[in-house]
Amino acid sequence: MKNPTAIYTVLIIFSALGIINAGYLAITALSGNVPTCNFIHGCDLVAKSPHSYFLGIPLSLYGVFFYSLVGGFSIWGLINKQVNPRMLIVAVTGVGFLLSLYLLYLQAFVIYAYCEYCLFSLFDATVLFIVSFFLPKERHGILDETTNTKTL
Repeated sequence: MKNPTAIYTVLIIFSALGIINAGYLAITALSGNVPTCNFIHGCDLVAKSPHSYFLGIPLSLYGVFFYSLVGGFSIWGLINKQVNPRMLIVAVTGVGFLLSLYLLYLQAFVIYAYCEYCLFSLFDATVLFIVSFFLPKERHGILDETTNTKTL
């Protein structure tokens, strides 16, 4: 993909999907319930695990923040032609991807159960991380050959 608008749009869509997924998990955790699994049995074990909280806050709430941050940076890059949030997006999605891998490790080797919502979050974070590398390193503008500068 060479079109920055298309890349930002993909980032925004996957961020929105992540917000919905993590939001559902956050609501269920904050209400004291466990998520309903549709395809994999084990969501209740993962949700009840002490690893599903950090500093007393459900990990899913951090997920909502993560996806909101990526979506916000993407919207900012889409509507403001003066900025290039590429490095911010790559850094944030990289951290999210690595944390999602760690959470997969916990599910596989510590909890011995899987949560389909967590697996979707790993997929989502992976897509965001990979797509972020397709963002242009510079803002695309028109090269003014007389001054050798770009105008937007």
